[in-house]
This record gives sequence, structure tokens and C-alpha cells, in this order.
Amino acid sequence: MENRVISMKKEGYGVNVLILGHRCYRCTHAWVPRNISEIPEICPKCKSPYWKKAKTRFTKKEKAKLKTKNKKEIRK
Repeated sequence: MENRVISMKKEGYGVNVLILGHRCYRCTHAWVPRNISEIPEICPKCKSPYWKKAKTRFTKKEKAKLKTKNKKEIRK
């Protein structure tokens, strides 16, 4: 699996820095592993083994956010 590039920036502090790491699709936690060549089996925060797979089922709040996001994209 290819490495993901994570952009971590605090507002008002310098410039963007690109760091090789991973991001969980479930809880959106981003982390930099100790050994970049190994792919972790679970997310260190939520412990989900499906951290690298996109969600297929959503809660009502998440569905509402997706609908409004799609409407904004269509208007552009």
C-alpha cells in the first residue's frame, strides 16, 4: 500500500509541512508510524481494523453533511 501524505499545520505557526503517515477513514485520526515501511493493522485511536477502507454506512448527521456538500459542489 502506498504511503499517504498528511498535511499538518497549526494556524499562525509557519508554513505547511508534508509528513508521510496514515489517516483513519473512521475517526479521521492522523498519525506517523515509527516504521513507515510497515502498514498498521489497526488505528491507534479507535482500534478499527478497517481504518484504511472508506465507510459505506453513515449516521443521519453524516448523511445530512454529505447531502449539503454535494449540493454545494453541484452549484459550482
